This record gives sequence, C-alpha cells and structure tokens, in this order.
Amino acid sequence: MRPSNLTVKRFLVGLMLVAGLSGAAVAEEYENPRDPWEGYNRGVFAVNEALDMVIAKPIAQAYEFIIPEPIRILVTNVFSNISDVVIGINDLLQGRGEQAFNDFGRVVINTTLGFGGLFDVAGNAGWYKSTNDFGVTFGRWGAPSGPYFVLPILGPSNIRDTFGWAADIAASPLSIVVTDPTAFWTAWGVNYVNTRANLFPAEKIIEEAATDKYSYLRDAFMQNRLNLINEGAPPPGLDVEDPAESDDKK
Repeated sequence: MRPSNLTVKRFLVGLMLVAGLSGAAVAEEYENPRDPWEGYNRGVFAVNEALDMVIAKPIAQAYEFIIPEPIRILVTNVFSNISDVVIGINDLLQGRGEQAFNDFGRVVINTTLGFGGLFDVAGNAGWYKSTNDFGVTFGRWGAPSGPYFVLPILGPSNIRDTFGWAADIAASPLSIVVTDPTAFWTAWGVNYVNTRANLFPAEKIIEEAATDKYSYLRDAFMQNRLNLINEGAPPPGLDVEDPAESDDKK
C-alpha cells in the first residue's frame, strides 16, 4: 500500500526534529561559511547514519548475499537505462546536442538489443555512460546552489539540488509509466537497496580515508557538483579549493 503524503511528511518531520535537537547542542561549535547549517546538518547526518546501520545496510547485505552478482548487474543495468532518459532530457535542456544523442542512443540500443536494459549493449559498443540531472541543469541556467543541506535518508544536497532531485523523480519513466502504487514503491525500493549494495566498496574506502566522515562527504559532494556543472573546469576567477565560496552560480 502506498503511504499517504501525510504519513511521509510526519515521518520526515520527525527525523528533522530529532536531527534538530541533536544539532542544536553542537551548533555553536560551527561557524563555517561553506556550511552555515552545519550543526543541523550533522544532526541529520547522525540520524541517517543510524538508520543506515540498523535498516538499510543490513537489508543491502542480505540482498547481496542472496542475489547472485550476475543478477545484481542486470538490475543495475535496468535502472541505469531508466536514468539515461532523465540524463538525455537534461542534455537537451542544457543545449548539449551531441551528449543527448549519445545518451538517448544508449536508451534505444539497450532497450531493444539489451532486452529492456538488462544488458549494456551500448556501453560495450562504445556508447559511454554519462552523468547529468536537473540540479546540474539549474546550475547551468544560473541558479545559485544555496546552502549545503543534508536531506533525511537521502543524504548530501543543497537547496538547488533538492529541487533538482524532485524534478528528476518527476521526469523518470518510473514515475510516468508505473501507475500502480505497490509496483511504484517496489521499483524504487529495489533501486535503493541495489544502489546501497553497490556502494559497499566505496564505503570501505571512505571509512579508511576519512577522519571526519561528515566533512569528507560534504567536501566531496560540493566538489563533484562543481565539476559536473563546469565540466571539470571551474569558471575563471573562482577558488577551486573552496567550492562553496566560489558558488557555481557565477
């Protein structure tokens, strides 16, 4: 049964209240212009870590144990094929015709020759996988990023990318084609668990490299978004060592 909007809102509000109480106790310790809401964000981050530890990670571990790797690869390919549609849309909105041709070409090839996206035939033929989304589109259109913001459950974001994430969901073929609530939430649930399982190798690297996991993920997120918007090269005059102050809106 698809949960009501009121139920979802109450759950998120509850998480944010818990995070707010946690962050309030330490908010005065942080005066970082790169992250003006750091006290609150660290509270949300702590809640997310706890939820991941007791719910998401064990489910992903069980999924990885039960589902053979070849099947997990097929699942990853299917959702990658779906995401290529949204990527292609954003390519067009950004006026990147060649990129759009590549990404929509991937969709056509993998949907037909790849049996609905189960196999990445296009990738094997040299049609490369790219990354794009509405947050990047809004940034290229000149929208400011706004403060860094940790979303409940979803993790690192900012104000612009939060709206971008909502647009990504709305434009996804899953949201348009899958009208049955049970099928809709099942599909997104499988995607979430599969993605979480795919992150295990990266998680191990982060745990070994980061003395402060919160700061590590925040800085990595900021730099990655800056690179995506500016295609790996910051605009002239910007301080690449401080992506938040440079503000990719310029």
